[in-house]
Amino acid sequence: MAHDAHHQSPEPEEPYEKALERLNRFQEPEARAAIADLGLTPGSRGLDVGCGVGLYALWLAEAVAPGGRVLGIERPVERVEAARQLVGARAPGRLEFRQGDATAIDAAAGTFDWVWCGDVLHHVQGTGAALKEFVRVARPGGRIIVKESQVMPAVFLPGHPEFERRMQAAEVERHREEAGGRSFPERRQRTLASMREAGLADVSLRTYLVQRRAPLDPAAREYIERVVFARNWGPRLSELLSPEDRRRRSALCDPASRECVLTLPDYYCLYSFCVFTATTPA
Repeated sequence: MAHDAHHQSPEPEEPYEKALERLNRFQEPEARAAIADLGLTPGSRGLDVGCGVGLYALWLAEAVAPGGRVLGIERPVERVEAARQLVGARAPGRLEFRQGDATAIDAAAGTFDWVWCGDVLHHVQGTGAALKEFVRVARPGGRIIVKESQVMPAVFLPGHPEFERRMQAAEVERHREEAGGRSFPERRQRTLASMREAGLADVSLRTYLVQRRAPLDPAAREYIERVVFARNWGPRLSELLSPEDRRRRSALCDPASRECVLTLPDYYCLYSFCVFTATTPA
């Protein structure tokens, strides 16, 4: 019999930095393809706003090698240190991490050839202020690149669409206050309009699909099991779920359950992210 996660003593939650690393590893093949599609100029200088644990900053630095440089900024000092420890030594002299704020960037006007902001802008309540800062620190005619995951809902529970929609709805409600009374999906879906409203030109988007099938590679298995099921849909959502949905969550998502979807030979997941690009006024 599957155990109800609501009545289990859950394992201590992983640090957020570890969850970010798992997300980035899960996305890595498609993320590298998206960065390659940007055609960033070798030798250019870029800024990664909200660089997390630094993996995207590293991949961006690799894309502008040789000679290109990337500065990653993050508000929490813990995340800056995590990035330095994880990738800081991987591109000596070309990759740097500092504390910084998306709405008040410590850089002179026109410092960077391009600005990248990945999975962060929807967290910034002052979206317009942040985009104006991106424009300020980019050179005239430079590029602003915003990546947002799950502009469209993902599929992690194939065959259980109604239940998965309820889980996603509970997740949206849990974050509504952090999202300034709006939902994170709404904020993500307004990215294109926000960039246009900030005076950017040539605004476009491209969508990338992350598709994984059983048998899952370790990065996919760890992300889905440890981040989506255990962290995002775990005990933190319990008070927002009915007793039946808590039971069903445990049955479908607990790796110890005989009904866990990850054990099915035909399991698959579908997850997308969008890359919005624009140019600053010349």
